[in-house]
Amino acid sequence: MPKVFTEWTVLPHRPIEKLADNLWRVSGKMGEIQRQMVLARMADGRVVVDNAIALDDAEMAEIEAWGEPRVLIVPNGYHRQDAVIWKQRYPRSTVVAPPRGRKRIEKLMPVDLLIGEAPADDTVRIVPMDGCASDTLLEVRSGDAITLVFCDAILNVPRRGGLIGFILGPTGRVSTPRIQRWIGMQDKRAFAAHMERLAATPHLARLLFGHGPPVTDNPGDELRRVAAQLRG
Repeated sequence: MPKVFTEWTVLPHRPIEKLADNLWRVSGKMGEIQRQMVLARMADGRVVVDNAIALDDAEMAEIEAWGEPRVLIVPNGYHRQDAVIWKQRYPRSTVVAPPRGRKRIEKLMPVDLLIGEAPADDTVRIVPMDGCASDTLLEVRSGDAITLVFCDAILNVPRRGGLIGFILGPTGRVSTPRIQRWIGMQDKRAFAAHMERLAATPHLARLLFGHGPPVTDNPGDELRRVAAQLRG
């Protein structure tokens, strides 16, 4: 795994994507792996940071002008690389983690709250996932539109081969990767049933992933395909 940073370290990344008034996204690279940070602004101006990525000073200033980062989601025990330096930069932020990631995360930093206990309002909330207590799901409401933000439980990695392609497979489509099915998921059928329910979410507009591009075309159908994959 890439090392955990203890000093502010900016790796290659694309500009901030402003998907909605309360929803921003950044796509970055760590070695050969594409990764994602999502920023969601609550109604009172607090910013929820999901899977933190260090940005340049000008971009960080833009985030701070938009809202104060106050909730830092470390989405699982393996997406910790920038968490420490974000907590150092924003010491008032509340660190949130999934139950089965807490022990690994707390080797580096204290965890304040678990999923389900995190700050939430009518527009931004962190949702426990049935059958998968090792990863996180962020739900963001922008007007009537709903965005679901996954980390590693569901990916959208372009087709690739080799060891990485095997571990993250099946690639080339939205799926639950092999590594999650092996060690990250406690009950595949419960998770599949949850994805079926999420697929029926009114005004579901977008799926975002810890790795891979967003999905805006028929996102509910993609969740149904994931459920079918897990039941197959």
